[in-house]
Amino acid sequence: MPTTTTGPRFRTAGAVMLIGLAFLPGLLAALPLAFNGAQHTLGALGHATMPEGTTASLGWGLTLLAAAALPFVAAPAALIVARARRVSRERTVSVCARAVLICGVVSCLMAMVSAAV
Repeated sequence: MPTTTTGPRFRTAGAVMLIGLAFLPGLLAALPLAFNGAQHTLGALGHATMPEGTTASLGWGLTLLAAAALPFVAAPAALIVARARRVSRERTVSVCARAVLICGVVSCLMAMVSAAV
């Protein structure tokens, strides 16, 4: 009779795959957000030129840079908080994946807004 339990190797691989897939939206948004954020920040500080018809804003540049880093900061923060509250391993992975996915979607939305500006 086959068993339905999985070994720790498969549970770990599944956890890594789940969190890795949750990072996809954040990874897609990171490059345009970081580039546009750096361009706006450096332009406001006078170290870079902006395209014709645009004005540089330090606040907007820092907001874009923060949005680019958001999913990558959310992952360790979610893991640390979940483990500090002594949540089970499966629930910790689920909470981390959800936090990373939500922050990645927010980053994608910020990337779409910054492309329209």
